[in-house]
Amino acid sequence: MLVVLLATMVGTIVHAQKPVGNDSTLIVAENQEAEVAFNLGNDFVAQKNYAQAIQSFSEAISVNPKFTKAYINRGFAKSETSDYEGAISDFTQAITIDGAAAAYYGRGLAYFNQGKSGDALSDFSEAISKGYKESKVYYYAGIAHFELGEYEDAINKLTFAINTDGNNAQIYNDRGSVNRMLEKYDEAIKDYKQAIRLDPKMASAYNNLGSVLLKKGDIDEAITQYGLAITLDPKYYIAYNNRARAKFEKNLFDDMISDCQKAVSIKSDYAFAYNNMGIAQMKKKDYDAAYKSFSKAIQLNPSFAEAYLNRGSCAEMQRKFEDAVADWKKATELGVEKARNYVAFYE
Repeated sequence: MLVVLLATMVGTIVHAQKPVGNDSTLIVAENQEAEVAFNLGNDFVAQKNYAQAIQSFSEAISVNPKFTKAYINRGFAKSETSDYEGAISDFTQAITIDGAAAAYYGRGLAYFNQGKSGDALSDFSEAISKGYKESKVYYYAGIAHFELGEYEDAINKLTFAINTDGNNAQIYNDRGSVNRMLEKYDEAIKDYKQAIRLDPKMASAYNNLGSVLLKKGDIDEAITQYGLAITLDPKYYIAYNNRARAKFEKNLFDDMISDCQKAVSIKSDYAFAYNNMGIAQMKKKDYDAAYKSFSKAIQLNPSFAEAYLNRGSCAEMQRKFEDAVADWKKATELGVEKARNYVAFYE
């Protein structure tokens, strides 16, 4: 689970200015007017009144069209309203004026929020090369690498972020997730535990720690960690589903069904929980209920290959062989190769 950090505005303080002569009086007055509007925009940002902030930054820019910081802060304010195209335009204008490192960071963040990880990473790298060394730029560069499947690069950038800000629990949590993808489970456990030490109320870190412990076969401790996540966040439907998965390994099928039911009561369109509930119901030989659960998972996610595979197996147990073959064929089309063997057995 990855959490997005908030962007930081570029601030300034207005100092009283005196005209140095008649020829410059108008210029000084205009600059003061722009600074006042700019500072007012920052005040609105502090109040999270982004619409008014954008208006104030725009007023500053109308007075001084070369006011780089006003473009940057208006870009951040637009990002807060999800106007990423508008934000990109402002950051690009700031880059055109003086190539400010903060503008590259801001534009990278806007690209990141659009899901354009490659463009984001390019801008984050440029910001770093221009001296923008705050932990957040390394953090987002690391997450961009993660999104691109470049896990070793992600580890490197997240480590830079930790070296810059070693008290940020979220960075440890996310580095743990990258280590988990690399199957470096011991390193992942260290990161998740450090995240928990820094923020004992971070439910996602307990959930993630549980998932790594499950991978390592420590089922009881995994169940405990999922339970801690749920205690901290009773609406954490993913943790309920994950705990159900762990309980499967202990043959606790009634408890598994209960956790899946809780997950779907929180998130009614959570296909994974319906699929897992169907598995537990099959283990209890309640094939009618299992078939309905798998069907619900498929209804919610028509590309859920494993749910087709499982529903096919359920149909087989109900002696509905044509239905079973049809589901296995669909699972095969969706990439589950072992379903092909099931089809071959009946054809």
